[in-house]
Amino acid sequence: MCKRVSTYAKYLENHSVEAVRNVFQRACMVHLPKKPTLHLLWAAFEEQQGDIKEARRILKTFQLVVPGMAMVLLRRVSLERRSGELVQAEALLREAVELHQGTPLSSFFAIKLSRQLLKVQKNLAKARKVLLEAIDGDKENVKLYLNLLELEFSCDVRLNESNILHCFEQVLLSSLPLEIKIIFSQRRVEFLEDFGCSVRSLLHAYDEHQKLLKQNSNKKRAAENGLEEPEEKKVRADEGVVVSAPAAVAATTASSTALATADSSSSSSSSQAAYNYSAWYQPYGSYGYQNPWNYSQYYPHS
Repeated sequence: MCKRVSTYAKYLENHSVEAVRNVFQRACMVHLPKKPTLHLLWAAFEEQQGDIKEARRILKTFQLVVPGMAMVLLRRVSLERRSGELVQAEALLREAVELHQGTPLSSFFAIKLSRQLLKVQKNLAKARKVLLEAIDGDKENVKLYLNLLELEFSCDVRLNESNILHCFEQVLLSSLPLEIKIIFSQRRVEFLEDFGCSVRSLLHAYDEHQKLLKQNSNKKRAAENGLEEPEEKKVRADEGVVVSAPAAVAATTASSTALATADSSSSSSSSQAAYNYSAWYQPYGSYGYQNPWNYSQYYPHS
């Protein structure tokens, strides 16, 4: 029914704005009051007509009726951003980070908030603080470190070397899988080779990287000899860490595998994509966020 309503509303746009409004009102308030697709379309229609206040009301009301939908909140944030209300957009994201504290969604919204602060509000210090606080609460989230690296690389790398190296150090001292650490270690060596100011730092990073490679080699050899179970087959004991996101664990494993594959190919073609950090966190599967415009995972199909 959602498909028919949206198609009919689109047809009426060329004839009568008021008729379109009546179609959305009746569909959203009478027939399908809990269908997010129609509410998002209705809000977008009102915004297109210049009625920002009504679009804001529609989204806020629906969020109260059906709470917990990430896309509805993100649409509210983008509405405030487009209308120039950057303070309100930031406040909505901060509220979401706090509301979902202790769940994968908290880190997801923290990444969104940091990008808003960095790219839109041009406030690098606040964006960095958001990511560092998120990492304190979610130390095994690779995407947080990747976004922090991207943030630090957005500055002059020669002047920001200490912050970049600190980010690498955080990963290497964390409890992340060895395969992930090797990838970050490799990137650290490449960074120091290309931009580092101290050859001593470069040699130290190289020695540490060799230790990780040797450790990984010994681990694989032990697994092949049946002395140790491979890392990817081990089951995490703390299953309660993931709240209301059962697909997160499987997606995180897939993300780790993708990172390991990227590392094996980078050794032979590092000159081509040594600093292509955006490829490291494709996809956002840990949050069920497959691509920028596929929001169906946050609500049932119509």
